[in-house]
Amino acid sequence: MPKLSIHPVIFTDLDGTLLDHHSYSAQPADRLIQLLSDRNLAEVVPITSKTFSELLWLKRDLPIPFSIGVTENGSVIHGPEGYFQTDSVRSQTVTMGVAYQDILDQINKLSPSIRKNMNGFSDMSVAEVGRATGLSFDDAERAKDRQATEPFLWTGSDEELAALETNVGRADIQLQRGGRFYHLTGRATKEQAMDYIIKVTAERKADSKIVAIALGDGPNDLAMIEAADVGVIMPNPEGVTITSTKPHVRTAPFPGPEGWVIAVREILTGLGLNLSES
Repeated sequence: MPKLSIHPVIFTDLDGTLLDHHSYSAQPADRLIQLLSDRNLAEVVPITSKTFSELLWLKRDLPIPFSIGVTENGSVIHGPEGYFQTDSVRSQTVTMGVAYQDILDQINKLSPSIRKNMNGFSDMSVAEVGRATGLSFDDAERAKDRQATEPFLWTGSDEELAALETNVGRADIQLQRGGRFYHLTGRATKEQAMDYIIKVTAERKADSKIVAIALGDGPNDLAMIEAADVGVIMPNPEGVTITSTKPHVRTAPFPGPEGWVIAVREILTGLGLNLSES
C-alpha cells in the first residue's frame, strides 16, 4: 500500500498569536504562510473571535492567503463557494453554533425585568459600538456584522444575570463572561470547528494524511491546542501564559509571529517537509 503524503492544516488564533499584540503585524509569519500556500505544502486556517467582515478586512490589509476561516470563536466556518456539504446542499458557510437571528429572538422573549439590563450590539448604533469598544466607525461597523454571537453590556444584578443564563440555556444558548462585555453564543467551540474542518479536508484529500496543528495564546484556545495532533502555546506578554501537560503540546520560544514562525518551521520540518526558500 503506497505511503500517504502529509498534508498539515494549521489552525491559528490571530491576536497575540499570528499577529503581534501591539502592532498587529504578521511579519515574519506572512512570508512563511505565502511559501506554504505557493507550494501547497500546508493550509493555514485563521480561527478567531472576529466577525467574518473583520476577517475579510484583515485579509485585505495583511498578505496572508487562506481559503477557510473560522469566526466568532468557532461559531461559523467559512470556505470557498460550495465547499461544505450540509443537508444535501453544498454551502460556503457552516454555522456550528446558534444563528444570530435565533439568538436575537431569544433575547426578545426575555421578561422586561431582565431585558432592560441588556445593551447588546444589536441595540446599539455603529457609533455607540465604537464608543463602547474604542473601535473606529468602520471597524465598529464590521464588528456589528455578526452571524452567531451577541456581545452586550449588563447593568443588572448577579441574580438577574443568572436568570438570563437559565432562560437562554433552554434554547441551547450559553452566556460567556468576557472583560467588559458578556456574550450570548451557541455551544460551539474552536476545537469543534477544527474537528469539522479536518473531517472535510480528509474527505477531499483521501490520498493524504491530515495533520492538525493548532496555535493560540488564550484560555479559549487551550482545548483546541490540546485536541490537535501537535499543539503550540504562544507566550502571552499581556497576561498569564496558559499551560498544558499534554506531551504533544509545546510552548513557542517567543510571543506573536516571531515565535509562530519558529514553532511552525520546527513542526513542519519534523514532518519531513522541505521549507527551503531557494
